[in-house]
Amino acid sequence: MRFYVALALSLLLFGASPVYSSTQSSWQQTYDILRAQNTRTAFDYLVEQVNITQPSAKRVYIGATLTRTALALKQGSTLNTLIEYSNSEYDVILQHLVMALISAHNNEYEQTMQAFKLAITRAYTMEDPALTATVELFYINAKITLANYIQLDHHIQEVERNASVLKKPFWGLNALQNAKALNANFLGDHALAIEMYQQVIANSKYEGNKAPYYNNLALTYLEIGNYNDATKYLEKALMLRKAQKNQFKVALAMLNLGIVANKAGNYDLSLQWLDKAYQYYVQSDNAYRQAYALVQKAKVYTNTAKTELATQALDLALSKISVSNNINLITDIRLQAAENMRALGQIEKAVQQASQAKDLSRNASDKTHLIQSLELLSDLYAQQSNYEQAYTLQNQLITEKEQFNSQRTMQAMIALESELEVTAQQLENIRLEKHNNLQLDQISQLEERQQFQAIIILFSLLLLFISLRGYSKHKYRAQHDNLTGALTRSAFLSVVSRTNLPAIGKQHCLVLFDLDHFKQVNDVYGHPTGDRALKQTALLAKEFFGSNALLSRFGGEEFMLFLPNLARSSCVDIIEQFRVQLSNTPIDTESGEEINITASFSSYYYQNSPQSLDKIYSKLDVALYQAKKSGRNRVVCAL
Repeated sequence: MRFYVALALSLLLFGASPVYSSTQSSWQQTYDILRAQNTRTAFDYLVEQVNITQPSAKRVYIGATLTRTALALKQGSTLNTLIEYSNSEYDVILQHLVMALISAHNNEYEQTMQAFKLAITRAYTMEDPALTATVELFYINAKITLANYIQLDHHIQEVERNASVLKKPFWGLNALQNAKALNANFLGDHALAIEMYQQVIANSKYEGNKAPYYNNLALTYLEIGNYNDATKYLEKALMLRKAQKNQFKVALAMLNLGIVANKAGNYDLSLQWLDKAYQYYVQSDNAYRQAYALVQKAKVYTNTAKTELATQALDLALSKISVSNNINLITDIRLQAAENMRALGQIEKAVQQASQAKDLSRNASDKTHLIQSLELLSDLYAQQSNYEQAYTLQNQLITEKEQFNSQRTMQAMIALESELEVTAQQLENIRLEKHNNLQLDQISQLEERQQFQAIIILFSLLLLFISLRGYSKHKYRAQHDNLTGALTRSAFLSVVSRTNLPAIGKQHCLVLFDLDHFKQVNDVYGHPTGDRALKQTALLAKEFFGSNALLSRFGGEEFMLFLPNLARSSCVDIIEQFRVQLSNTPIDTESGEEINITASFSSYYYQNSPQSLDKIYSKLDVALYQAKKSGRNRVVCAL
């Protein structure tokens, strides 16, 4: 869901707030009034204003705003005749900016980035803070449209830095605040995003200009499962867009209403909204959004057990995306289609789509989608009982995650260097910092590789031991939870009950922990996300405590750990460290959003032969209840 919400928000990210002025100029006052009433009238006014304004940051801003308005009205092909360019450096930048915005609207990733690179490079050489702030603002919008969040924080900071040195107050407060709210929403800080959107709405003078902010606020409420408020604000946005006769954004509001209705279980209404949005996208020949509307319809059909209609919608959606050249968006469509096909029981077709998504993301060096596709493929092969292939993909997944985590800082620095041709001194600073980061990453990679090799060796020895003892696959399944790979309750208790007494000066520890608000995760994000949370929790526990510890899934979202031969103080520390790591590790929902979960813990220590394990479990259960009752996400020692 996060990927689509971010994309939908980006289409409405910027109202046409001007960049700077001490008081609002007459042209801006007039434009704001016209924009609140009718998009076409505002468009005609922008055409007049851009051609009477001398080359300047103001003209660049008006020209870029005109471009976005023309694209919303399907007038993009007329832009070359509408704007009369001069040989001024400002107009050269405006030409690059116009090309970039058109390419972004057409989902052309490489063309968009190249045009913006030229515009930003020239803007920084002009030493005009108002110009730089203008280009950066529109660049943020285009990057979000194309699902590229690399260095988004950096570009927001650049807008703020340039605005802070202007002699006149910064006019783009609402546009910048909206961008920051969108970034907060994408990062999962929905409360901050809602607060920012409400502030932007309060700052907007004219009701008609609040439409994009109503839309953004609605989609944030959708993220947290508040369907009533999401519908209310989308209906407000739709009403204003209809009054403005802005059909492009009317269709977007309808698409969003369809998604909300589906989430709320109102399937007939959802199909009505999605059909209306789809018909508009057919008329406007927008292939990607046609595909996305069809995927949303397939989700409704899946929810209503209309398998044939869902399959038809998915097939048609996949036929649409072949005409788009934005690999990120194509990959996202294929992954969503694969998830839906899995829900329909079409495992072979799901494998085909997920495999194509894996190949596309690998060729495009799109690590986020590559990791997502490897996870999905591993699950699909396991579902087909092809455990050898599933195990191979799991190893690839671990490798990709290791590389992704160690290279994130480097990727950010490289992206900054490739997108912006900054001054020689800035580049030198970047190279020095990159060199330091490279050395740190090499050390980190060596340590992680050694740990991974140790895990592989231990796992290989375990497989050899199982083979020598003649354990069958069926017996392994009987002793391990199918979802998480943790021991079953009975297998765990059997091993613990036979364990020798701890070494002198040491003690054994039993830890019971339970995921907080797990039912809410299932209700809001779906059971596939809940399953992913359980699997990731088990994986984290195994990696954190190592091979000497035992992990069991006791039932539902409840786990039990056995930590042998530890000093009590070190045991307390290590449990607390794991609690913090678990709460700080994001989990990807089935829609691509990242969420964080926490757990409540209880612990019990013993040096002599233990009482009945049932009695120990009862004590742990009481302590766990105290941890829950006292606020969750904490460790309580059982007495």
